[in-house]
This record gives sequence, C-alpha cells and structure tokens, in this order.
Amino acid sequence: MQSSSETMVSSAFPLSVDEPDLWDASEMPVELSRQLAVVEAISIKYANTQYEGFGSFHSENVEDVIGMDDKEYRPPSLPSFARRILSSTELQEIRTMGDNEAREEEIMQRPVARCDFGRVFRREHFVVTPKFVFLNHGAFGGALRGALEVKHRFEMMMEHQVVQYMDRILLPLALYSVRRLAEFVNADPKQIVIATNATFMLNSAMELIEKDDVVAYFDTEYLSVYKMMYFRCKKVGASLHEVPLLKYWNNPDIMGDDEALTREMCSNLPGGCTTVVVDHITSTTALLFPVFTHLIPSLKRCGVKKVIVDGAHAPLQVDLDFKALPEECQPSVFVGNLHKWCSLPKSAGFMWVHSTLVDSVHPVVLSHGSGDGLLSEFIWDGTRDHSSYLCIPAVIDFWYAQGHKRVREYCIDLLQQAAVMLSKSFDTELVSRHSPFMSLVELPKVLQTPNVTPRYLQDVLHDVYRVEVPVKKVEGRLYVRISAFVYNERSDYVYLREAVLSMSRKLGSILMRKGVSGKTEETPPDNQKVLSDKHVREKNGCGLCGLNSVSKRRRGSRF
Repeated sequence: MQSSSETMVSSAFPLSVDEPDLWDASEMPVELSRQLAVVEAISIKYANTQYEGFGSFHSENVEDVIGMDDKEYRPPSLPSFARRILSSTELQEIRTMGDNEAREEEIMQRPVARCDFGRVFRREHFVVTPKFVFLNHGAFGGALRGALEVKHRFEMMMEHQVVQYMDRILLPLALYSVRRLAEFVNADPKQIVIATNATFMLNSAMELIEKDDVVAYFDTEYLSVYKMMYFRCKKVGASLHEVPLLKYWNNPDIMGDDEALTREMCSNLPGGCTTVVVDHITSTTALLFPVFTHLIPSLKRCGVKKVIVDGAHAPLQVDLDFKALPEECQPSVFVGNLHKWCSLPKSAGFMWVHSTLVDSVHPVVLSHGSGDGLLSEFIWDGTRDHSSYLCIPAVIDFWYAQGHKRVREYCIDLLQQAAVMLSKSFDTELVSRHSPFMSLVELPKVLQTPNVTPRYLQDVLHDVYRVEVPVKKVEGRLYVRISAFVYNERSDYVYLREAVLSMSRKLGSILMRKGVSGKTEETPPDNQKVLSDKHVREKNGCGLCGLNSVSKRRRGSRF
C-alpha cells in the first residue's frame, strides 16, 4: 500500500513512461541550432583533470595556488572592466558612446591619472553628496565611484551565468586579489585571508582565547569588540580585565609620548596576563597606538602570549609592512577593513595571522574549505556576493597611481591644520595624540554643560547645519571627531567652525538656563555596577566611551 506522501507525489506529478517523445529539435531557436552545427565539427579529446579541486568548484586547489611563488604563479585573465578604476569623466565618456567595445578598451588602456585633491577628487572619484559637509569618512568609509562600477559589472557577470561564475571564475580571481593584497601590505600570502569585515575576522580571532586565559583590554576599546571578548571569556572560562588609559587623556607627558604611554599601558596589566586585545587606531578617541614599534614588544616582555590587534582603521592611513616586522614586534592576529580608507565597495577586509597560528585560527562560519588550510577555510563562507573582493587589485593600483606618500601627506597636513584652526577658534586645548587622518577637537566651553548629550549636538549639526561629523564625550568633555581625506578641503572645516560657533551662540543661553537633554545622567544602583553592565548599559554607542550614559536596561538586552 502506498504511503500518503507517495500518493501525494504521484498524483501531483503524473509521469507516463509509455508516452512517446514529442520534443522535436525544430523547436530550438535558430542561434542554438547554429551553435550545435558549429560544435559538430569539433573533436573532443578525453583528458583527466590536471588539478585537485576545491569543494564542488571547478577551480584549482586554493592552498596550492596561494603557495606558489611569484615566478610559478600565473594570474587569471581579468575582465577588461576590472583592470583599472575609472573617473566620473571617463565613465560618462563610455556611457555616451554607446555599445563601442573598441573605444571602451582604448579608455581602459589609459594610465590612471593623478587627481587634484579636494572638490575635484570628490567629483571625479566619489559619490559623496554635496548637500552635506562630510567630515566622517572614518565611520564607514566611502567607495570610489569607479570601484562601484567594477563591483556592479562583476555582479552582472555573476547573474548572467551564475554557475559558471561561481564554479570557474570567482575563486581564481579572489586568489589573485589575496596575492595583490599581500603585496600591498608586504606579507606572505599564505598568512593573509580576506573576509567581509573586521568584525567577522575578530570574532574568529577571539577563538584563540582559551580556558583560564587572563585577557586584558583598554578602556578606549570599541564596544562591539568588548562584547566579543566578554561572551568568549564567559563561554570558555577566561577572565576579562579592563586597563584604564583614559585617565591620562589630559596628560600630554604620557599621551604625547610613545614610550611613556606604552609604559603605562603595560604597568597596569593584570597579573598573569596571557592575552591582550588592542586597537591600532581607536574609533571613538581616534588614537594611534605604537603597536608595532613599542607596545607589542613590551607586552611580550611582560609575558603576554597572544596579542590581537584591531586595525580596522589602519589600511592606507598607516603603511603596513608585515615582512619587515621582527619576531618580537609581530602580533598574533591583525585585522583591517578595506572599505574604510582604501575605499573599496562594502564590504571587504583582511586578516594577517602569525605563521605559528595559521593552523589554529578558524572562521566562525564553516563551509567547503574547512580543514583544508587557512585561506581555504575563510575564502568561501557560502553563497553571497563576493564581488567587493574582486575590486582589490584595481583599487590598489589606483592608490599606487595617486601616490601613497602624496595621499598621506595631504591628509595628515589637512587634518593637523584643521585641528589647530578649530581649537584656536573654539578656545580649547589640542589633544595630545591622534591618528593620521582623524582627530578629536574639543568643543567650546559654552557647550560643555552636564545636561548636554553628544547625540543632541550631533543631531543639531546634522539636521540644522548639514554637517556629518560625530560628537564624542571623553572624560566628561565634548569633542567632534574630524576626518580628513582626499575629497576634503579647507572650506569644509571653515564651515564646521562657523556651524559650531553659530550653534554655540544660539544654544548658549538656553543651555546655561535649563539644558536640553531632558534630565541629568543617573547613577545606576550598586547592584548594577557589574563590569559587563557598566560598559554595555552606561557607556552605550560605538565605544566604551563617547555617547550617552544609559542606566536603564535596554528592552530585550541581556545586559
């Protein structure tokens, strides 16, 4: 007797083996008939596949390819559209000439031209709206216009023949991107992986934390990274300790000196510390730490075995050179985002892994490459759009053409001049430490009242003055965090100055009378002053410091 499920299947899809085949070749479109006629004249020779595949893909083994030396490796043939980053003018030229492949190829063969910084760079290479004064590139970055075009063309290639793309095209191109990225940061490609962003890779790096580890971080840490540490330590039975650093915020003798800062960071480590998680460049406070030159060697001398560096902001801001690092200066893991300052389409990042740990670091998402090697495990995490990775070679070549030194000198000089000008205009003190492309600038005294929240001031600047700039609270003082990038210019910071001074005049008397935040910050009861509660509820926002204090438990939150 048939089961009900069998009955349902047979009744829904009746098949008759006796029915004659009525599918006639004449039903084929003319182009398919012609294609068959052409291939009839081609002889097919049998040959075994000459490579070991990767998963179910018809591509070479990932570890074999990434392990080849430069003389042995043969790069894949890039689609013409992926060879270089085009400017807005060049893209418009291609669009206006219609379907003219020869003309497009001629444009693609041109060398990338160096572009003037400021407004011209924004017009030619970014899609940042002119309706805002945009001083927050450090938040999420911003993609090059030409890189967005490359990504879109790869997306269309994928959807035109998705199986061919996934099976035969994607992996060789992704491996080429890894090798080019390794060249960019001067690293062994066998120690480099690409993934969606720093968050994904830091979650994987946290797996290095084991039972009974003594883990330390600094109170400048990014909140999401704190949560990763907290839950990992709780899961495996490790202890988590905060090292105070912001108490030196107003001490230029410490914050302004690499050796003094390193000494204080290391002297406050917990006893028996085995693991340290540290930013290369902090997010909320925009501090550049001397991780390679001072901090990592000192941590290792203190007995720290594992150093995980969050370098989300580092690529392009800082000249990374992993092969040049002596052993005592090498971290266990270093992660960086490529969609921030390198301006790739979102999202793309990388992780460098110490040579002794390439068999110990694994992704939090397992798929085809699991157990086959470091890059094999990370390069494929399931079906999705990987096209941002494929933009890496063209974007790297773009920055080579613009000149790394030239770009950094412009951004560093613009930032320093802007910070000095704003501080003088606001009659406030310069901070003692900042990163190459980001800095905090203290706001005028009239805005420094207990009832004013950073979020309120940031909303006023955004909604009223059309300035995109974050406002942070550090050690009881309010700051704007300014970014300086290739599309920014002096007039952007002049406008910010005038906006802040105008806001100060308009709000000053109101703030002095009654405040605008509705109520003052509450002190949580003693039973809430648990480490996790303190940082997740009280500190809020993106950093462990920087936005509003909230003493109430958030709806649905475990904290």
